[in-house]
This record gives sequence, C-alpha cells and structure tokens, in this order.
Amino acid sequence: MKTLRDWGLSTLTDIQDEDKMINFSGYSILYSATENVHLLIFDNEVHLPPETFYFIPPKSPVQYLGETKSALLIWFKVDLFVDRLEFLQHIKRGIFFRDPLGMAVENNFMSYTSIMKYYYLPTQEGLMNIIFAKNLLVNFLEFILIRTLMVHDPKLYEYRKDSYEKEIANEFVYLLQKETTFSFTMEHYASQLNITKRTLDNAVQTMYGCTAKRFITAKALEKAKKLLRGTETPIKTISQELGFSEESNFSNFFRKHTNSSPSEFRDHAISQIPNLRSARLSSN
Repeated sequence: MKTLRDWGLSTLTDIQDEDKMINFSGYSILYSATENVHLLIFDNEVHLPPETFYFIPPKSPVQYLGETKSALLIWFKVDLFVDRLEFLQHIKRGIFFRDPLGMAVENNFMSYTSIMKYYYLPTQEGLMNIIFAKNLLVNFLEFILIRTLMVHDPKLYEYRKDSYEKEIANEFVYLLQKETTFSFTMEHYASQLNITKRTLDNAVQTMYGCTAKRFITAKALEKAKKLLRGTETPIKTISQELGFSEESNFSNFFRKHTNSSPSEFRDHAISQIPNLRSARLSSN
C-alpha cells in the first residue's frame, strides 16, 4: 500500500493501492483530464466527465471504479499555505471542501496539454529541485482556487465577512506592508489601529482563520525565506530587516518555525536536488 506524503501531483495509477483507494488525511483535487472517471465516496457513486476538477475534503474515503490512464490527483495538507494565509480561509472554510461528498467544477481554465506541459511533467522523475516543484504546485493550486472562485463567487473575499472586522483586517495588513520591520507584540498594532488586541485577533481570525500573531509570524517567515533563497544578503542584515535586535533571536525564531537554521535553509535551497518521486511517495 502506498502512503501519500504531505503534497504531490501524480497520475491515479501511480498512487492508488490494490483496492484503488486513496490513503490521505489532507485535501485533494482530482483532475479527470481526458477521461470519464467513476468513483465511490461514502457509498455514493460519482461520475465525472472529462475536464473536471473534483475537490475532495479530508478524511473522505474515495475508491476509484474502473481504470484510468490520464487522470491526475493533486494532494496537499493545509500547512502548504502557511506563507499564504489569505488562502487558508478559502481552503478551511470556503466553498471548495465544504461538502463531504466533494465538489465538481468544470475546467475551462487551462487545457489538458498545458497542465501536463507546465505542471505535471516538470515535477516528475526528479527533474526539478523539490523546492521549485513545491512552489510550482502551490502556484497551480492557487490558480485553480482563484479561477473557481471567479466562477462561483465573483466577489471572492466578500462572502460571509462582517464589514467592520474586514475593515480592521485590511487596515492591519496595510500597516504590515507599510512598516519596514515586524513587531511581534500585538499591542503595537492594536495601539496604532486604536483597538484592543482581542478586537484585532477577532478580525484577523474572521478574515484569515488564524490569530494576528500567527499571521505576522507567517509573513515574517515568508519574507525571510525569500531573502534566504533569492539573495546573498547576510543573515545578520536579514534579521535586522525583519525587526530582530540580535541575529541569534532571529535564528531561534526561524529554527522554531522551520526546524532548521537560516544558514541550513539557505544551503538546502541552493544545493539539495533529491529525487522528487521518492520524496513524495513511500511504499509500505
């Protein structure tokens, strides 16, 4: 039996077990590609025509009926979007994975040929650095989510949001973008917005599904990773740009949230080129 790791993109024939079941506790999206795909979910038969994306919630048992050749499965855990908190609310609370029986969406976004050329083939057989492959998968997922929202909810972020909390959250994000460094005390931002820390937390929780502190942490990590991956900026300078008074404080912060030091992360991003398929799949 094959167990899926945290994220990946493969054909169904590569990942289904002997019972044609998918063994994954996170989120997944089936792409029927050029085929009619038949599956069983919670004892309900679902028939998908070609060029369909099918959003499958966590812990929904899926069995594939018949044979498939071109159909693909994209799978991921919500941690894949830790640096993109704007998408967390849609994944965890939005329309995509709300129905335990899944949600089918017609693919009129991108052709099968383009999906294979630009997303599937580059991530196979270790042809791409695993970090680049991961970013490519995230970009593909974001594209699917955004285009689906444009069809099913043109207002995107407007649905189910209280206007007052939305305004606070928007002002908070603007404040983060305007300031050159981060402050990790929520009182700093609450004071500038003339609200309490609890009000700020409630607004961010409503909009992004996390606390204000976690939002700031994710944004700081996102900036740190970009600088470590894409520049030769000294780590001490990066720590100062993020708002840390000491390089050691930044290193401790980074290790706490990534399980690696800034220098280890930079070295890994530059030099490690593992076999992607073996990194994404394991056989028991």
